[in-house]
Amino acid sequence: YEEKWLLTVSTQKGCVHRCHFCDVGNLGFNGNLSQQEIEEQVRFLLEATPYVTHSKKAKIGFARMGEPAHNLENVLGAMKNLPIISQEMGRDYNWLPCFNSILPRKTIEGKTGFDVLDGIIELKEKDYNGYLHLQISCNSTDENKRRELFAGADVLALEEVVGYINQKNLHNRTVTLNFIVMKGVEINVDKLAEMGLTGDRYSVKLIPLNNTIRAQTKHLETLANYTNYEDLVNLGEEFNKIGVPTVVDAIAKCEEAGLCCGQLAHIFVNKSHGI
Repeated sequence: YEEKWLLTVSTQKGCVHRCHFCDVGNLGFNGNLSQQEIEEQVRFLLEATPYVTHSKKAKIGFARMGEPAHNLENVLGAMKNLPIISQEMGRDYNWLPCFNSILPRKTIEGKTGFDVLDGIIELKEKDYNGYLHLQISCNSTDENKRRELFAGADVLALEEVVGYINQKNLHNRTVTLNFIVMKGVEINVDKLAEMGLTGDRYSVKLIPLNNTIRAQTKHLETLANYTNYEDLVNLGEEFNKIGVPTVVDAIAKCEEAGLCCGQLAHIFVNKSHGI
């Protein structure tokens, strides 16, 4: 039995984008996974953990390799089938699907970022009674810097995102805005408040930058490390002052082992080339 359980699956073979802080892009992009292939990953995880027969919150992320917005229908289909899969395998889970996206203005399948929001919010409200974790990668309130960090990807502006979500009926879970916090990269709480960011619809997550190879080559540094973690906490308190709940992540020890944000990708690439 697990009170809370965390799983992740991939949505693409590689990744379309080469974000400046993630090493997954080193693998290149080799197409979308089918809904069946995504569901096979879920079944594999459950088969590998027969001892977890019950879970009050089985959180499963569809994000660790690939941008799920570019494979929307297959990802939504797999998310919708999660209760069927666990029931077929004799498991008693309360699933909490997690959709984490940069919200490209237009996907490789021709959908708009607003189409993506429509699809995932409809699934959240109708199929999961609001209990779906929708997380939007933001990283800065400076739109030019956001696009630079996303390696030039054309994404919906935060003002567009907040304005669109504010028109939607949401219940049980808010939408999370995710910021990887870096030195010299603007995160302006007042700007977000002026856009309409409120605590009844949004929460904010603040994460220290992992020291990936790509982040090093792009000369990016985390705002907070082991010696000044309070700087990240103080930023979180600024959001709390405007009534927006904020999660301040711990500094990931796994980055030192080369396990965060695609750090293993370069090892895979080197081995595939016999290096």
